[in-house]
Order: sequence, then structure tokens, then C-alpha cells
Amino acid sequence: MQDHDVNLRFGVRALQLGYIDDHQFADACTAWVRDGQRSLAELMCARGWVTEQQRSDLEHHAGAETHTVVRAGNRVDDRLMLTLHANGPRDSVLDLEPADFANLPLTVRQRITLRGIHSSGGIGEVWRAYDEVLGREIALKRLKHSQAAHVDSRARFFREARITGQLDHPGVVPVYDYSHAQDDGAHCFYTMRFLQGRTLSEVIADFHDNRSADEDMVSRPLLQLLQYFISVCNTMAFAHSRGIVHRDLKGANVIIGDFGEVIVLDWGLAKHVGSGNVSADASSAPDPGDSLAGLMPTATLQGDLLGTPAFMSLEQAKGEVERIDRRTDIYSLCAILYDILTGRPPFDGDDVAAIMDAVIRQPPTPPRALVPGVPVELERICLCGLAKAPEARWHTVGELGDAVERWLTTLAERKRTDQERERFFDLSVDLLAIVDSGGHIAQFNMAWTTLLGWPSESLDGAVLTEFACEDQRASLTAGLAKIWAGESDVELELRMRCADGSSRWIDIRARSIPDEAGVYLVGRDVTDRRRSEQKFMGLLESAPDATCVIDRSGTIVLINHQLERMFGYSQEELLDQPIEILVPEHLRGRHVGHVRGFVSDPTPRPMGSGLKLQGQRKDGTTFAVEVSLGVLETETQMLVSCALRAR
Repeated sequence: MQDHDVNLRFGVRALQLGYIDDHQFADACTAWVRDGQRSLAELMCARGWVTEQQRSDLEHHAGAETHTVVRAGNRVDDRLMLTLHANGPRDSVLDLEPADFANLPLTVRQRITLRGIHSSGGIGEVWRAYDEVLGREIALKRLKHSQAAHVDSRARFFREARITGQLDHPGVVPVYDYSHAQDDGAHCFYTMRFLQGRTLSEVIADFHDNRSADEDMVSRPLLQLLQYFISVCNTMAFAHSRGIVHRDLKGANVIIGDFGEVIVLDWGLAKHVGSGNVSADASSAPDPGDSLAGLMPTATLQGDLLGTPAFMSLEQAKGEVERIDRRTDIYSLCAILYDILTGRPPFDGDDVAAIMDAVIRQPPTPPRALVPGVPVELERICLCGLAKAPEARWHTVGELGDAVERWLTTLAERKRTDQERERFFDLSVDLLAIVDSGGHIAQFNMAWTTLLGWPSESLDGAVLTEFACEDQRASLTAGLAKIWAGESDVELELRMRCADGSSRWIDIRARSIPDEAGVYLVGRDVTDRRRSEQKFMGLLESAPDATCVIDRSGTIVLINHQLERMFGYSQEELLDQPIEILVPEHLRGRHVGHVRGFVSDPTPRPMGSGLKLQGQRKDGTTFAVEVSLGVLETETQMLVSCALRAR
């Protein structure tokens, strides 16, 4: 049964009845054309796809059937299968020019008007066309003249149209129809939605061309590119769920539509990973190893080396077709991500053979080594997918897309937190700032301008210590160092410089920010309090008696020099100590209650009230003293003034 129509009817009927799938059909037809001796039925039986009984029934049906052209819209169209027939005249292939369009079937000739070629690449070229019946612009992709004579190219072209048409997803262009000229079966074409837009490669190139070296890498254009990338991942996750791997993913095969559409194109090298058959992937083109020097790194290779050198995985570069699976696409996707982050593929250059050798033998340069501003987490995500061993890559495209999306979500949450901080900052009258690990002011509020007079341009990115008075900078530096050393909270009181040359006392509380390499700083103006204290200290120093001031808890907060001389302590030894340090040891426990009773009912007590009291010096000696007590009310607390005189 060598009549090609009968053979094709046999295969079509086997396909209709579900004995074989699309990929088995294409594989059998390719083998039948190459064999030239055995029939399609014999080949299918030899492969175990149909039984002898099924073969007998199918041959009877195919031999008795009168060949007719099945119109578009039916489940199987015999016209489509003629693309696999290679016995027609090879020298009669026509160029699909508008003037020659009459050679196409009547229904197509009446319906479609060609408007000019749009693009060309691989084995096909795309024409802009117009559907006269539905009144819409469409794209018509046809097999190139140079490829039409090759049965494998026609099989690949048909497989591309069929896979594209069956992947019903927003990220895959919808195919409207497939057809061929009736004379020799070599004029293959299909129609689809016409896409207005640019390739992802062009969008990536524009991003890096327009980005200055000192510009923040994490910008709106980068975030948009990452959203496009996630869309491509979603499309490929759908294709993988249908058992299809693309094998030629690159930015040039992704279209970004004028209205945000993200479409994955060129499924000509796609493979059904469940079939285990790769014979339909081969090409009758010469061995690519003989012609690599004349190829561009971004050109698609055919034959045993399937894919694009600059974006292909190790298993593709080695021609290990049996190892190609979903993780091969994951490698290419991460090569696209690498291009997004750095503006170039992982392995680049003019020598295709050298690129493929690098793919096999060399690790990719980390993106941050090329573009320092690349976020660390995005670099990790990218390099994981570029691992030489497939098992070391992301397990699924979904995991890869989710990882990038999580990074975007985390970034968005961080930005929302920053915005909330800014709103809070703007409402506060205190000095507020975020200081990074280098001591630079990363964020600040308007109080720095209203209180200290510094304009925003003087603050942004400036070193915090520059705004402390020169004699205060060491204290501020030491306080920040405590935060970096692990302390969660530090309090300082410093003189800070004003823009007009004056200074103000600022009570600073600095604390580390959880999960961030930064310090949150709150500064409250205490200049009036400090001036009052200085004035009060002047009065203390001029007092004839030894005097100290305690707070409600009995802690010493102020002393004069007379007290230091009387008890033999230095100021540093007494400040922040309980008042009982000046009381004999055997009386200290009882004295705490006396302080508590006075604070609860603060009645001033004059000197010479007759109380027999004792004090204890630093050397341990005790002596009789007289004490007067007074009450000092401040804006924030009550203080007790204690004047002591030796008897």
C-alpha cells in the first residue's frame, strides 16, 4: 500500500480513532517518507502502535474511502496531513507572494489579503494579512521557500502550528487555521492573531541602555520586566502541565504587546516529554558542528543541537536529546532572567563554538559581579536555575515564578512599611531617622529642617555624626557601635549642630530594626531642660551647704562640689546611685522607707529641725549631720533637694 493518499488516510483514521497521538503520527510519517519501502501501516505495527486486527480494519477503510478535502472546522483535516508528503515535485515550490496567492485554496484566496512581510526567522516567516470575512488584521506564518523542500521542516512546521493551537492559554497566540496549497503539499501556512509590540529582548536592551551606572537597579522598569518574566513562567507552567517543553526559550521568542500582553512564540522545537520519541526533532540540514562559525549566538540551531547557544542548557549543548525535559526550559528561563539583570546572556560572544563550550564547562559570572546593584535574592534565584546539573535547578517553572513573585511581594511590603514610616515621620515633632550600617542617614523627617534648619539635600545620605557638635561625635559613634554589637536600645544626650551655627541639646534613643541592617533613631529637643539644669547647677554650686538632688525613687541626679568634698566621693561615683550611699550601712534599710514616706507627703523641712542624723563618708567614717529638704517641681517630675551640714 504505497499510494500516498491511502497511506495518509490510514494514518488520519488511526489518529481519529485514538490509536495514536499527534506526536506518534508525525514520527511515523517522517519515518515512512525516509524509509521509502514499508507502508505507514507496517511502520505503525512494527512500533506496536496498532494491532494486526486494527491494521486490517484501517487498511480496508483507507482503501475504500474516496479522498475528499475536509473543510476547516472538522476535527481532522486531510489537507493538513499532506504537509508530510515529500514525493511531489521539489522544484515547483512557489514563493508565497501576493501575486501568487491564487495558488492557495479558494476559501483562503477569497478570505485573506496579504499586506506585506512582518518578520522572518528559523524556518518560517510571518506576513501581515487581513481577514476579509471577519474584518480583522491577522498574521499568516508560512514555511520559508528554502525549507519547504525538506519533509522534516514541514513536519516541524506542522507540529509548531498544532502545539500552538492546542495550548489554549493567554500567553500563547491563538491559531485560527492551518492549510497548504493543493498542488504539491509544500505550501504550508497557518493564520493567527497579529501581535503589535516588541520582543522581550528589545525591552531588556532599552532598560539597560537607558539606565545610568549610578542609578538604583531596583526601579520601576526592572519591576515591570520581572512581571513579564513571571507571565512567561506562568505560560510555561501551563505548557509543562500539558507535557510540552519549548526548548528554545529566549527574549526574542517572547512578545510584549502594546497593551501588556506577554506571548511566548516559536514552538517549532517543542517536544512532548511524555512520548519519548525525538526522531521528528532531527533535521535534514547539515551537521551543525560543521557550520557553527557562521551562526549568531542568538540564532536557533537545528539537528542534534536544538536551541539557541546563548540560552541553551548543558544537555542541549551536548546534544543529549534524551535528557531534555522541563528543567531544560527552566535553565533557559533563568538565562532570560540573567539577561534582565545584567543586559546580556550568561555566556556571550561572537564565537558560537566557544559559547557552547562555556555552557558545558564554565560557571556563569554572578550577576552582581557585572551589575553591583542586582538584589542578592534575585541573583540566587537566577543562579539556581543555571546549574549545570538539571537536578540542581528549580524543580518546576512554578517554583521559579513563585520565587520571583515572593521577592516582588516582599519588596512591595517593604515599600509600604517605608511609606507608613514616612507618614509617621512627617507627623512627628521629634527628630526621626533611619541610619544604615555605614552610619549614613537613609531616611529622615521634616523636623530636621524645622528644628535644626538643615535642608533635605544636606541630609539625604549624609553621615549622621557630622550633625553632632565636634566634642560630641565620639559619644555618638560609640552609641551606634553598641547597636551594631548587638545592643537593642541605646540612649544618649548630645549637642547637635544647627544649620545657622548654633546648637541644641537632643535626647537620642537609638534601637536596631529587626530583620534590617539599620538603626531607628528618635531625637527629642531637651535644650530648655538642659539650660534650666545648668542654671540650677549654678545655684547649687553657689550654695554654702553640701547639696544633692534626688528623684522620687531616691536616686541622686545632681550634686555640688561641696558634697563631693564632704563625703569624699567624685561626681561620677555618686550620680545615678541611691541616696543611701551617704547613709551609714546599718541605717540604710530603714532610710529607704523614710524617703518613700517623704515623697508621698513632700513637706519641706528646714535646717536645724532637731533630728539626729548621721552620714557616712567614702572611707567608712561616720559623722553627725543636719539636713534640710525641699521640693522641686519640673515639667516632667518631682525632685527633692537635700542640703547637708556637718554638726
